[in-house]
Amino acid sequence: MAINRNALLYQLFKLYHREAVRFATRLVGNRDSGEEVVQDAYLKLVARRSTTPIDHPKNYLYTATRHAAIDFTDRQNREWQRRVDLDSLDEAHLADDGAVRMEMQRELAKLAVYLNALPPPCRQAFVMNKLQGYTHLEIAAHLGISTSMVEKHIVRALLHCRSLLLADGDL
Repeated sequence: MAINRNALLYQLFKLYHREAVRFATRLVGNRDSGEEVVQDAYLKLVARRSTTPIDHPKNYLYTATRHAAIDFTDRQNREWQRRVDLDSLDEAHLADDGAVRMEMQRELAKLAVYLNALPPPCRQAFVMNKLQGYTHLEIAAHLGISTSMVEKHIVRALLHCRSLLLADGDL
């Protein structure tokens, strides 16, 4: 059954490859990324162990391509968020104005002190989410806890930092 399914998927992608790439290109913005999205869609479909018959093959392909484009865009956005965070840290180091650099370093040090008062899993969940751009699901998988616990850790860290900022008169 799996061999027939894979052969069908291969024929489907072979037949509609150009159309799928054009569709993906419209969704993600450029042809190279569109090609990557279509390839990801194909690999995900082949990896699935579904025995459900495919009633509308072209619609099936377009749905898989759209889902792969969404995953691609999410992954790309997370990468850009991480790059922005690193760039802003570089700006603090390279700032021409010594006062600006000192203020940014002071704020980073204050945040580090606030976060160090938290339990390690709470601190790690907060840093992974707010500074590194990981989703709650990714953090849960990395830490081996539920997404609900990740949310609780992040809320706890935010409330902790907020209360310390209020106590310092910074809010």
